[in-house]
Amino acid sequence: MLNKVIRRIKLYYMRKTTIFKQLILNVVIPAVAALLILGAFNYNQTKTNLIDSIDTKNRIIAEEIIHITEFMELSLEIVEQELNPAMEEYSNKLVHEYFKNTDNIEFTDLDKIRDELGMDPDMEDIYIINQEGIVVNSTYEADLGRNLFEFGKDHEQMIKRIFEEGLFVNERFTVEWSTRRLKKYTYHPTKDGKYIIELGIYSHRTDEIIDFFKQTISKLSQNQPSIVDVDLFISEDHPISLTEDKELSKSELEFMKDRFAKQDSTRVPRKINKQKLYYTYLYIERGNSDLYKGAVVRIITDRTREDILLRNELIKFVSIFGLTIIVVIILLYRKTKVITTPIKKLVDKVNRVTNGHLNERADVEGNNEIATLSQKFNSMIEELESYYNELEQKVKDRTAEVVRQKEEIEIKNKHITDSIRYAKRIQNAILPPDGYVKQLIPKSFILYKPKDIVSGDFYWMTKKNNLVIYAAVDCTGHGVPGAFMSIVGNNQLNYAVDVKKAREASIILDYLNEGVIETLREKGNESISGVKDGMDLALCVIDYKNMKLQFAGANNPLCLVRDNEMIQIKGNRMAIGGNYDDDLPKFTNHEIELKRGDVIYTFSDGYPDQFGGHDGRKFMLKKFRELLLKIHKNPIEEQEKILDDILEQWRGKEEQVDDILVIGVKIE
Repeated sequence: MLNKVIRRIKLYYMRKTTIFKQLILNVVIPAVAALLILGAFNYNQTKTNLIDSIDTKNRIIAEEIIHITEFMELSLEIVEQELNPAMEEYSNKLVHEYFKNTDNIEFTDLDKIRDELGMDPDMEDIYIINQEGIVVNSTYEADLGRNLFEFGKDHEQMIKRIFEEGLFVNERFTVEWSTRRLKKYTYHPTKDGKYIIELGIYSHRTDEIIDFFKQTISKLSQNQPSIVDVDLFISEDHPISLTEDKELSKSELEFMKDRFAKQDSTRVPRKINKQKLYYTYLYIERGNSDLYKGAVVRIITDRTREDILLRNELIKFVSIFGLTIIVVIILLYRKTKVITTPIKKLVDKVNRVTNGHLNERADVEGNNEIATLSQKFNSMIEELESYYNELEQKVKDRTAEVVRQKEEIEIKNKHITDSIRYAKRIQNAILPPDGYVKQLIPKSFILYKPKDIVSGDFYWMTKKNNLVIYAAVDCTGHGVPGAFMSIVGNNQLNYAVDVKKAREASIILDYLNEGVIETLREKGNESISGVKDGMDLALCVIDYKNMKLQFAGANNPLCLVRDNEMIQIKGNRMAIGGNYDDDLPKFTNHEIELKRGDVIYTFSDGYPDQFGGHDGRKFMLKKFRELLLKIHKNPIEEQEKILDDILEQWRGKEEQVDDILVIGVKIE
């Protein structure tokens, strides 16, 4: 029996198991998840119960206040019914007997009239109101000169309506602004409609009703330790408290007006003197009383005690959770210590192999995943060592070959570069020298910026008799292919002028077109640049003596700035060398009468096509023409630098996309 048990134990420990998986799934995750869920549920439940308890108390208090105000309204209505007859009688006597004539009404001794009518000077007052809402005479000096229109839009409209209708109005009790006591008012227009006789009467019984209301409200807050204060606010335009004689702060006054306007209820947390208070505002709408059509109940509750309770609950949860995590970490450490040693050994072997010691082998202990991993690691290292030795020999054999090929490539690259640089010297040789340019056209500039060592753009210039002939040429492509085309173009331009004796701009282009096509045909119709060969250009013939200009263009225009206005003359929409038909189209010759101060610009498409700016867009032809118009009054010698600086600023870190050529000529 004992041997059987021992065999079972050995079989259990020899079984392959996932230790990390068992520890994480069976110990760590369930414990942590259970504690988190339990703690979060307990905290939220406690918080919800406390908030619900406070909200319930506030609702009960609000309902009590509503019942009290209903009782107060009924009581005030009884008092009003007793006062109405006397006030109407006083008002009629004042309007029909004392103030039939209102000429001196603003200066009449109202105190004397009040005594004659038998009115109580401590409780009853007379007011005279003009059509602007101003109290111009009164037995109550505190209100003398007061503008009743300032009491709000509703009050202003009521006064104006009384003037319009000319009827006696008996208003219900309302709060007298300066004393905060309830006062009943009546309004009666004079016969001529110029004034309103207003009566205001206090009532001892009304004061008793309000005192009872304040005491009852005060008891509501005293019976609840968490409630700091309970107030009832009336009057939408100027909210005032019926329970306390105190002014609201500016921010509280605006917030209270907002509650009346929105007719909503809300709760706002505020921290005052280390107390966490919650201001709960409840809007109530009751009856048709002029005392308050609507009111806001403000209940201030102290949540400090509840917050301490919640904080204690949170501390308790964190303590339990932290203690549990510590226990779990200790258990996990003790369990994982069994497997950390072989893992560490395996990592050490891996590091040594990484450093080049391919003769290292991992120790195989036990029969779990780590043992299997060690076995696979040893097999992999043996295979890797074999590959490495084989590769090392191949690398040695290839190194010499690579070095030899590299040297050959460098030599060939140097030969190619030297050839291109020599081609640049040849190309520069065909360009008119700076001195020659200044001799033919003194007031001119040439902005020339090849993209590569050699360029597909070139400029050509000559003088025949009294004619200065020059061209800005853009050959297909750039670099070496474009440079070859530029040599063809230069030769054919010289041929058209020197051999064919052409002197008109269009005829020069016709001969150029014919010569380029013939040259390309002789090459077996093969493209030099890999694309359709040809060139775009603008050619000008200037007769300084007779102040005339001839222009012909292949795709490229001429821009003439005269009297601060840009004039663009378009060339023909065809390229030089672009048509191999026998019946070649002819170019158009444009003749222009020149004026002193004219500035002539010819250019390739390199400048307008340059990418740049903050969003990597093209400069564009329209913007380029606007730039030429902007700088044309600058000295012609400075314009080249201005164009170059603006181009470089626009290009920024972008690569130059094409060869750039701009020629400017000023006529003087």
